[in-house]
Amino acid sequence: MATRSSTPLTERPQRADAQRNRRRVLEAAEQLFAEAGNGATIEGIAKRAGVGVGTVCRHFPTKQALLDEVLTDSFREIVADADEALASADPATAFEQFVHRLAAQQARRRLLAEQMATDLELPPAAVELKKAMRARITELLERAQAAGAVRSDISPADTAMLFAGVAQITAVSGADATLRERYVAVMLDGLRPAAATPLPGKPLQYRDVDRLLARRSRSASR
Repeated sequence: MATRSSTPLTERPQRADAQRNRRRVLEAAEQLFAEAGNGATIEGIAKRAGVGVGTVCRHFPTKQALLDEVLTDSFREIVADADEALASADPATAFEQFVHRLAAQQARRRLLAEQMATDLELPPAAVELKKAMRARITELLERAQAAGAVRSDISPADTAMLFAGVAQITAVSGADATLRERYVAVMLDGLRPAAATPLPGKPLQYRDVDRLLARRSRSASR
């Protein structure tokens, strides 16, 4: 995989039409990566966006750069969704709504689902956004637990593994929103204290999640 630079290039502010073209390219790329995975081509993305190949390359010189930006944009949206949930005065509803929105994002963005279910390498900007996402999920969970809406023996890292499971279901079910929502509902029911039974083992930490996903990724590459 191409080496990613951790130092962003300084860019002049883009004109409104250039910004619109960039957004169209990203939306087209998101759709084609969801449909074809890494088999999506720059030419196909340009055609879907209604722009020339040169326009795509001016914004994203390589397909890897485009993949990186689609994934970064996904985490950026998750953080924004989490911030919106944290602004709610109802911790229980906020947590549940965030879970549903995250599952919908996984369905819409195949790269995001793959990253959350495995250990895909992230560009530097996405690494920082993933850290921010985890911090916000921790706060959302702790608020819901303090309100008595989520069982107390679950850690934020435990929820990360549950989200990874939803990502796998999304990959299998594709556009079947009913099936995805069915298992999201099962997940949320399992987090409620009223039906809780003692869990085996101890709550996971994020370092445990990262280690498990890295081990799975290494096994899959052999």
